[in-house]
Amino acid sequence: MTRTATVVSAGDNLQVKNDDIPLAKAATSRRFWGVRERSYTVSNPSGLAMVEGDIVEIFLPPGRTVLSSAITFLLPLFLFPVGYTLAGRLVPGANEGISFLVGFGALLTGFPLGALIRRIAGRGIAGGLTAVPEVTRVLTPAEVLSCKLKAEGCGSCKSCG
Repeated sequence: MTRTATVVSAGDNLQVKNDDIPLAKAATSRRFWGVRERSYTVSNPSGLAMVEGDIVEIFLPPGRTVLSSAITFLLPLFLFPVGYTLAGRLVPGANEGISFLVGFGALLTGFPLGALIRRIAGRGIAGGLTAVPEVTRVLTPAEVLSCKLKAEGCGSCKSCG
């Protein structure tokens, strides 16, 4: 998965913010949901020279993104029917309400369990499930301007559509 981001801090800890959502749309949705725009850490394995304000292209392997998302969201959803079924089988007199509460408890347990699995697997697997995105290249001002001026965009990144 490739996307563009703006460099916020170019020191030892390279920080970027996403810039691929149009400003008006981003401001409206952030105001509605009450979300602050946050920066995040990326790595620079190629040692590219960059300063604050540069627009860079970052890459995160799609397999890790999909697997990490599945652990975060699908594991709890999977645990609900497991808890619901186990409550009915282990407690013979359990009615549907109790089975639902046990299933819902299993769902709620799935979120911290997923986070724990991601943390443990992130240390054990080379690169981990929580791998830091890598900077692949720094876009020149001319590239950024030409992409944003095209009606349909270049299609190589998410900066211009």
